[in-house]
Amino acid sequence: MLWLPLCFGAWYFATILIAVALAAMLDVSTTWILPDVVAGVVPQGNDLLVLLRVEALDSASQAVAPTSVMAHPIDAVKYGYGIPLYTALLLAAPGGESEKMAHWLIGLAILLLVQWFGLSAEIIKDLVFSLESARERLGASELSREMLALVYQLGYLVLPSVTPVLIWSVQFRRYIRELATCR
Repeated sequence: MLWLPLCFGAWYFATILIAVALAAMLDVSTTWILPDVVAGVVPQGNDLLVLLRVEALDSASQAVAPTSVMAHPIDAVKYGYGIPLYTALLLAAPGGESEKMAHWLIGLAILLLVQWFGLSAEIIKDLVFSLESARERLGASELSREMLALVYQLGYLVLPSVTPVLIWSVQFRRYIRELATCR
């Protein structure tokens, strides 16, 4: 418990760097999957800006320049609280520093993928549920909207909170067995 405030404080200041990595990951994936709608993803402090192609979203307006974009902000911090939780669990566990560093790098990579998944789901959810023209352009049926809502909830509520504990418990299962037998 003593590690949690320190890890959350360090994580909050590191979110600017994490946002840069996430923006790069999301830029590649969203512009590849939705090239007609998403022009790019860029970091802005702790947040991300999804650059949407206006001409793709506003089919009624023929006067829009082909390079017109609209920025849609996304809060990237709300998906990353698993990183300080995992770091605090790791620091409290027994083991050498090099072993912990190796575990932390593996865990960080997995947690960044979880964050990418949640942010990707939010971007698509915002496009489909908030912008009718994007919903039509993407061809979202009622069933796909229901599935998207489930994926978004999984990426927002379940994975960020469960993944750090699962990673830690797999990496330190020997230690957990020792604690269980010490009763």
